[in-house]
Amino acid sequence: MTINKNYSGIMIEDAMGRFLFQLRDNYPGIPNPNKWGLLGGRIEKGETPLQAIRREIKEELGIDLGHSNLKLLFKKESYANKRYIFYYKVDKDFKNIKIGEGQRFEFIKPSNLIFRMNAVNSLRIFILIYPFLKRKMMKREKIKSIKFAI
Repeated sequence: MTINKNYSGIMIEDAMGRFLFQLRDNYPGIPNPNKWGLLGGRIEKGETPLQAIRREIKEELGIDLGHSNLKLLFKKESYANKRYIFYYKVDKDFKNIKIGEGQRFEFIKPSNLIFRMNAVNSLRIFILIYPFLKRKMMKREKIKSIKFAI
């Protein structure tokens, strides 16, 4: 039996430059128990990465993210697995968050999360390269808007 390692995650940013992170459940057998990580999860068979992240956010937070504001921030595809990280800018408070998975959620400045002892190690690295990825994403979006304007 092969294990599905395909993953879709999200960086949700608020107006103050903080990101919504999840303190994962502390159950043995789950990846990174009791650690701070991104929201997201496995891509189920037949799902696109976009469908997967929308489903995961609905399960974890109880909210429906419109697909028009979701932007692909990072993509890594290999023979063993596929990883997708999306970006979503929050223009208002998330007041209707309901914890469906994880111990709790918190908007945290990335620089503060790096130094928390219980942060997922790969997330620390991702946070360090995040500014470069965001600039690259913004350039892609600008090129798309120019193409449509012509």
